[in-house]
Amino acid sequence: MAEKGGKKEAKAAKKAKEEGEKPKESVGAAVAPKFKQPWDGLLSLFTFFIWAYIVLLVFIHPVWGVATKMVRMNAFIASMLGMAMGHAELGLLLSLSNALIMELYPLGYLVDWVPYFVFCIVWFVTIAVLARPFTPSPRRQPRTGVMITALAMILAFATWYILAIFLHWKGYEMIILATSCFLVFPIWATLFHYWPFIPKKPNAHPAVRGTVYAVVSWALAFVIRGVITYLLWSNPVATAWAQYLYGNPLTPLTPTEPYDFYNSLLLCIIVGSVIMSVVSPFPNVPQPKRGLANFGLAVLIGVAMWGILTAVIGQSSQTILVTGGVPYLFTFPYVNHGAIAAYAAFPLVTLLAGQFTFGMWPWSKWGIKGSIALVVVSFLVGTVLYYIFMVNPGLAVIFTGANLLLPVSGLETVYMFYLGIGLMFSSTGAIWNALVYCLYFEGVAEFLGRAVMFAWILTVLIFFMLAYEAFEHWPWR
Repeated sequence: MAEKGGKKEAKAAKKAKEEGEKPKESVGAAVAPKFKQPWDGLLSLFTFFIWAYIVLLVFIHPVWGVATKMVRMNAFIASMLGMAMGHAELGLLLSLSNALIMELYPLGYLVDWVPYFVFCIVWFVTIAVLARPFTPSPRRQPRTGVMITALAMILAFATWYILAIFLHWKGYEMIILATSCFLVFPIWATLFHYWPFIPKKPNAHPAVRGTVYAVVSWALAFVIRGVITYLLWSNPVATAWAQYLYGNPLTPLTPTEPYDFYNSLLLCIIVGSVIMSVVSPFPNVPQPKRGLANFGLAVLIGVAMWGILTAVIGQSSQTILVTGGVPYLFTFPYVNHGAIAAYAAFPLVTLLAGQFTFGMWPWSKWGIKGSIALVVVSFLVGTVLYYIFMVNPGLAVIFTGANLLLPVSGLETVYMFYLGIGLMFSSTGAIWNALVYCLYFEGVAEFLGRAVMFAWILTVLIFFMLAYEAFEHWPWR
């Protein structure tokens, strides 16, 4: 009996030991995430936001940015030299490299790095999305993420270098192409769900599949860019007149407006495509009918959004400095399509963050109703952020460092020079000059702050947000 009891106890102990080991084995086979949502999303958001902001401070800052260096020379000295030649405004043009003077700076500040980072997004989508294997494979992080991100940035620089240096494209010409790419490249995964490779050629090599999608997408992007360029310059006299006062390239009127008209429309359609990828209706409709229907609705949503924003926030006025003896400010009303694009960037970022960074949390619990709720919340959050940074209190000027442009460049010295002369000699004309220049300089800082904020969110932040997906939220998962 003692023997039988001992055997039973041994069997029970062995069984208990095996059962005790099984949970450990199952945990090792499927390791639980370190942080659940929303903590995983918040930590990931903080991580790629810091990466993107470091890029802003080190490379894109308007004063000391390594890649830009907007301040080229002391504005006071340049203005005095310009006055000697009868054109004081030359001091402003020569001291600032910016997109407003595209004839002098065809690859100037903003328009030089914006297309590069959009090309980064395009190449990342090509490598990490269109050419990814369908079967999951173990990946070593952060090595995999670094390799994908670095390759995307290298290919983007090669694209930018060929277009800008060899083909002599201007910055805004590259931005139109890059925006067209941003519209076309993702739809093969988000709207068409890899059709026609799925279901026809699911075993095709990922590199082959990615190459096919890339070739077709580049061709479509160049066609869209060609159509837009033709429409822009079908009447070159009218376009040049709209860009510069009296057609004079040294007197910017709305130099980016002809391009912003189409870029804002393309960006609204991009937002429409993201909305359709989030909501994803017609689950039972086969491809390519489903993809075409979704893309058609994306275009309708984008055009409707563009029209509404044109009426709501697109109405604006432009003030330029006109010199010739006594300077004066010339103000005229116009439709500011740049403001439309700037607004669209904010809900686009919040939509992508909800879709990828937070993994549709918590909206995935409620099906298509939850997806629609995510779209609504994203627009609400994006609108609030837009007004905080771009309207009131206008934190974009401080956030981007544009507030440092005036004292560092010497623009404040020009204002103080005229003010000092006016007060010293009781010169009404000099005081008037000081007031006019002061208002103009404040406008320069405000314009630059908003422009950099919009461009940074739309390009750098979105690129790092997407690139962080290649890291699979390492080290938080």
